[in-house]
Amino acid sequence: MKKVIAAAAGLMLVGAMVGTASAAVSIKGDARARFYFQSNYDLGATTTDEETGAVTRVREKDNKVASRVRMEMRGEAAGGAYAVGRLAIGNGTWDGGNSGTNDVGVADKAYIGVPMGMTELLAGRLPTQGLESTAFFEQDITRDGLSYHINPSDMAKITLGYYIPYEAAANGDLVNDNDITQWALWVQSQFAGGWATRLGVMYEDNQVTDLDEDDGAYGGIEFMGPAGPVAMSGALAFDDRNVDTGYGGFLKGMMNFGAASAGVNVGFTSDGFVTDGDFGFIMLGGGQSISPSSLILGTQGDTWWIGVPISFAVSEMLTLQANLVWADFDTNGDGFEISGSAIYAISDGCSVDLDVGYFAWSAPDEVQNEEDPFGAGLTFNVSF
Repeated sequence: MKKVIAAAAGLMLVGAMVGTASAAVSIKGDARARFYFQSNYDLGATTTDEETGAVTRVREKDNKVASRVRMEMRGEAAGGAYAVGRLAIGNGTWDGGNSGTNDVGVADKAYIGVPMGMTELLAGRLPTQGLESTAFFEQDITRDGLSYHINPSDMAKITLGYYIPYEAAANGDLVNDNDITQWALWVQSQFAGGWATRLGVMYEDNQVTDLDEDDGAYGGIEFMGPAGPVAMSGALAFDDRNVDTGYGGFLKGMMNFGAASAGVNVGFTSDGFVTDGDFGFIMLGGGQSISPSSLILGTQGDTWWIGVPISFAVSEMLTLQANLVWADFDTNGDGFEISGSAIYAISDGCSVDLDVGYFAWSAPDEVQNEEDPFGAGLTFNVSF
């Protein structure tokens, strides 16, 4: 299989080199190597061996190195239709190839695009809409399916989607055979003064569990724009795919002070709603190199937070960032994050990032042996 994939990639490269004026092939990509130091990411949780009774920590320390290379290829036909595919090469932890560093495979994109006037049809493994400008919910997600985009003007876009996240292998019937199917409607608009909104809803029909509470709608609205010198953004979202309908929202304002900027981010989640993993800070969400999955906003129950993000451009090459955040987890206690990043541009398309974060957790009284997570990550990035 690896030889087949490698041969296909080689043929695409050859096609790029010998392409004629009637077609065009382009390649772009990114790569990284990341060094991790993480401690107490289990928050002190333990497991007990049923036979011996021995108690061990779930994840007391996790020091590792990981890397990946991603290449995205786009081929465009003379009439404007195109195909996009992205490969992930060596995506895994350094362990002699056991976790994937020897592998080549489709990362998350493999689709065709067919422009038709003010509309466009996409089909395949494709990126889908969500509250992606704020990264609050359903951000940077790809699905198998098709989407139809309507652009009535330069200031508006309507997207209709049909997706199949799961197809039962038993019979191949696309309608009534324990599949999961989704339908989507998203509308995004731009307004005078630099303001923009995106709103939409998706409905999921889950025939795998055959439980009514697993079906349901989810979506929301986001906005961003300037209010005088303050750059504002916010979102309000819901998720009805559980027993209770969950809600979440946030409001953020950032202001520049010369080379520095500072702001406030305040928000909440309730009734099982969980934000996108890329939303937040460094320890509490954020999708950074060291963000614990157990602290994605909403995973610890109903959550309120207020954070102060700060950034300072030391020079054209070096930027420093910091976060001070307090969060309340309702019945799971509360905690305080202090974290920061240093981003240094080595050259065009190459940078090195250092992320450091600590979360001081005040657990409820019934929790024993709680621990405070600490992490550091050093990442070398290349994009082309």
